[in-house]
Amino acid sequence: MSLFSESFSIKSLKRMSTKQDKPYLDIELSDKSGNLRGKMWHDAMESFDGAKEGDIVEVNASIETYNDNLQAKISSLKKAKDYNLADYQAVSAIDINSMIDQINQTIDSVKNKDLNKLLKNVFTKDFMKDFSESSASYRLHHSYKSGLIEHVTEMLIMAEAVLQRYPKMNKDLLLSGILLHDIGKVIEYDTKATITISTQGKLLGHIFIGTEQVKNNAPTDIPELLLDELLHLILSHHGQLEFGSPVLPKTPEAITLSSLDNASAKINSAYMAVHETDNDDEFTVFYRHLGTELYRSPYLDNLTNEDLAF
Repeated sequence: MSLFSESFSIKSLKRMSTKQDKPYLDIELSDKSGNLRGKMWHDAMESFDGAKEGDIVEVNASIETYNDNLQAKISSLKKAKDYNLADYQAVSAIDINSMIDQINQTIDSVKNKDLNKLLKNVFTKDFMKDFSESSASYRLHHSYKSGLIEHVTEMLIMAEAVLQRYPKMNKDLLLSGILLHDIGKVIEYDTKATITISTQGKLLGHIFIGTEQVKNNAPTDIPELLLDELLHLILSHHGQLEFGSPVLPKTPEAITLSSLDNASAKINSAYMAVHETDNDDEFTVFYRHLGTELYRSPYLDNLTNEDLAF
């Protein structure tokens, strides 16, 4: 099988060298149908014109099998000149306007005047546009346009069940933490044809960026302890020091936020792996962040949860 002038976006591109110290490119190509790994060996690299992650390129290649997976042996790769960016962007399946409405309704429901003002200072019209288009991750979960707002609205839905069960939970604090915990990703990620990490994102990370955004938008007269508790939610939401949080969750709200964040991320990752990948194998590949391979149940074919017999 061969590809002739087929267009893809570059999801990742790494410059490598062989054991003989000859340069080559390790590339992951992407379009709406999925991803394709590829190699451009040194003898073909004269056709490489400096394309980078996020660019749309035209590719000539032969398709080979390597370790039971398809791989492209790329003979030519050049930046495309005419293309429609939307043809290459994976986008959330959830209606974006309904998610924006849910964010705004949640902000309006926050009764604490200081938290309400802080949220409105952050979620301006311009920021909401960027927030609603951003990805939630580079590749692990909700890694597509509008993935971030989908992730946050999922957490808000889950939080309602928790709040009903635990009535003494600080609702305003928890909801504010959910809305704000990942706002740094708007700067950390560049959401174009593919998801790339910005220079600022690589240097600082979204936890630091988001914490600074909250501090800079907090009302000047907000109680110091309330602001510290809110910042604690953001700083601890990865749950463990080895996962990037500088502190461990130390309040019921922080533990709840971290748990909901983890649940939304893992459920989305598992669901996408089973239902959104073009593969007929009985099991998926092993996902390191999930710690398992996933079973593709044949009973799920073309069915929704209302139609399943069991």
